Amino acid sequence: MTPDVSTLRRLRRALLRWYRAAARDLPWRRTSDPYAIWVSEVMLQQTQVATVLPYYERWMQRFPTVTELAAADEQDVLQVWAGLGYYSRARALLRGAREVVARHGGQVPRRTEDLKALPGIGPYTAGAIASIAFGLREPVVDGNVTRVLCRIFGLRGDPNAGQLRSELWRLAALLVPPRAPGEFNSALMELGATVCRPGKPDCERCPVRLLCAARAAGMQEELPELPKAPATEPLRMAAAVIPRDDRILLVRRRPGVRWAGLWQFPALEVGAGRSRAGRCAGTCATRLESKQRRSATWRRSAIRSPASA
Repeated sequence: MTPDVSTLRRLRRALLRWYRAAARDLPWRRTSDPYAIWVSEVMLQQTQVATVLPYYERWMQRFPTVTELAAADEQDVLQVWAGLGYYSRARALLRGAREVVARHGGQVPRRTEDLKALPGIGPYTAGAIASIAFGLREPVVDGNVTRVLCRIFGLRGDPNAGQLRSELWRLAALLVPPRAPGEFNSALMELGATVCRPGKPDCERCPVRLLCAARAAGMQEELPELPKAPATEPLRMAAAVIPRDDRILLVRRRPGVRWAGLWQFPALEVGAGRSRAGRCAGTCATRLESKQRRSATWRRSAIRSPASA
C-alpha cells in the first residue's frame, strides 16, 4: 500500500506536534553529537530507557569522545559496560571507534553506507545516526517503529519476515519528512515506547488515533502479528570463591561462549536436576583451575582466607 500525500502530511504534523509537547527529556536528545547518539542507540538495543540512563551518563563521562574510546583498553570498556548485558555491543562500539579513528580521521562518517560499514551498526542504527545527528532523510525501523507502522497501516503477517519487513522500511522512508527527519524518527520511536505499547496500547493518548487502521478495525491489540517467543530456559551456575592470602582467583571466559572475555570466579553450568549448586563447587574449582590456568589470575580482594580470618 502507498498512503496518499494528504495522509502522509497529517501523520507527520500530528506526530511532530505531539513529540514537541510530550517527549521525554533524555540526555541524548540534548545533543547532535553523532558519537553520543551512536552510543545511546547501541545501549538502547534490547534494553529499557530507565536502565540505560545511568550507564549512558557513566560511559560519556569515561569516554566523552570517539577518539578516547578508541584508545581505551577493552577490559576498561567492559568494566564501564558491566551489568548492561549483551557485551558484544560494547566490543562492537570499541571496534567501531577504532575504525572511525583509523579510516575517518576520528570523525563519525555522515554517509549511511559508511556508517553501516562500521562494526555493530545495521540499517536501523545507521538511519538513526544519519537522521538525528546529520539531519539526513533516512528512515528507521526498530521494534517500536514496527509496532506503530503495523497498527497505523493495518499490516498483517510476521513483521520480521522478508516481504513485510521490506514494506515497513518502504513506508518508513515515505513518512520521513524532508525537514526535521531526525525529530520525526524520534517521534515514531517515542510513540511506540510510551503510547503504542505492546499488548494494550493507550489509544486515547495517541496523536494519530484517527488515522490508525488497526484501531478502526478493533485490531490494535492483535497487531503486529509477532511469532511466539521461545520459552526462557533457566541457567544454574556453580561458582567457587578461592582466596589465597589477600588475593582471589578469577578466570577469563574463553571466546565463543556466553560472556566471552569477561573475568569471573571459576564456574560451571549445573544441570537442571541438581537442587544445590554448592554440590558442584569443589569440582568446579578443580576443573577450571586446571583447565583454564592460562586465563586465570589472582586479584587483590577484601575477602580474607579462613587461615587469616
